[in-house]
Amino acid sequence: MATAYPGGLRKRGGLLDYEDTIQATPRNPFFGGVADLLGQAYKLPEMPRLGVPGMDFMVANRNRLMDLLGVGDVQKTAEALSYGNRLGTGTGMTYRPLPETVGAALTVAPMVAPAARMAGEGVAATGRFVAPKAGLLAEEYMQGIGAMPGILPQPGRSGMGTFDPRYDPRVNEQARMQAMTRDIELNPNAANAPTVSLPEFEGRSFITSMADRTAAGGNLLGIDDVTFKRPVGLLGGQDFMFNNPGLVWSSGNVPSKALMKYADEIKSATGQNPLYLPYRMAPTGGDFAQMTGETMLAYADASMGKMQKKRLDKVIKGYIPDWAGVSDPASVAQFRAAPDRKRKAIKDAMDKNFRDDGGLNIGSARLAVSDPAQLAAQEGGVQNVGEIFAGTPILRSPHFAYPGGVQGQGIGTLGEDLNIFELLPAVVKARNIPDPRNPRPSDLRAMQMKPYAGVITDELLKRLGY
Repeated sequence: MATAYPGGLRKRGGLLDYEDTIQATPRNPFFGGVADLLGQAYKLPEMPRLGVPGMDFMVANRNRLMDLLGVGDVQKTAEALSYGNRLGTGTGMTYRPLPETVGAALTVAPMVAPAARMAGEGVAATGRFVAPKAGLLAEEYMQGIGAMPGILPQPGRSGMGTFDPRYDPRVNEQARMQAMTRDIELNPNAANAPTVSLPEFEGRSFITSMADRTAAGGNLLGIDDVTFKRPVGLLGGQDFMFNNPGLVWSSGNVPSKALMKYADEIKSATGQNPLYLPYRMAPTGGDFAQMTGETMLAYADASMGKMQKKRLDKVIKGYIPDWAGVSDPASVAQFRAAPDRKRKAIKDAMDKNFRDDGGLNIGSARLAVSDPAQLAAQEGGVQNVGEIFAGTPILRSPHFAYPGGVQGQGIGTLGEDLNIFELLPAVVKARNIPDPRNPRPSDLRAMQMKPYAGVITDELLKRLGY
């Protein structure tokens, strides 16, 4: 008889597996149509000579000319987008687009970014933020080569591009955020994580839990024309596993111990350490961490006058009676040590009462500490692959908000853009989820209640189109 394990796993003959079905990989009809149309242009039959030298040369070399004009790059990029594949390598602040993606961005840059903004969320039939991804990519490359004046490539000062409107749904604040720039300093050891593909892990068990969109591997030095007196450390987030050697995840002590318990059970059944595949939270998911609030405090410290700071300090003392003052370095530790409900109340007060009085709105703070690769990415998306070192104790994490460090290592960044529910068919069946590529808000909330586990089986890979 099969032994039941969390997340729909079953122990059969010492292995963890589950039954699955095979189906075609869904394809976005818009981008698929563009890719097919441009692909057919390369397959046109030979045309008769017209007797006009210039025209005959163009007809004979039309495929080469289309390549020079970027048509081939646009075709390849549209094909990738139609299946939800990644358009670059690396992650976070070390993200780099593929060569054909760069060519496509240069070809369509004059039209893509405005179109993406006009599209709002830009959600395609697959439920993913496809149009903003393309718009952001075009904007970022143009910024990087200096074609958009006043904005430098990362590291350094950069604009935000297109982002999920849920960072701050208020229309006026979104306009402010669109114009915002931030100044980033990368850590000296920041480097690209290797790109990996799901089939490399066939037969491996995995555990998943949530990870916010905050960036990792550097410091936030300022926003717009305000340079912080106290830089804000960017701790992650998805990329925590690549910036903290020996650790793969960090949370409260209780959730971290629960995750390790899952890992121990899986290793006992399979003889292997489980993989760790964190899924992406909503844009507000990083609010619990200290970085959003620290950014608002650092901005106020550098931007406000004495009277404004006095009023702000009075408000904060209502929540932290021994508050040292926004300009006192000791205030950072006080804010970090405060309970989440008090930190939330302080951020809310700064947003409502001071965002137009020398302060910063909360949406801009959220955006400023976010991983640029995730600004418009799908909620529930799987980005990185790590490994949990089962049977090891929970360590003290360097993350101020999440003290429980789970031992392990980062392996790489997935080349595919998958939703976590695509890897959990048992959960999809149990919750009767109509489309695992586009889960309902209630499905995503249910995932946050506990870790889930699964296995990357041959059947799963076939269903995903491998």
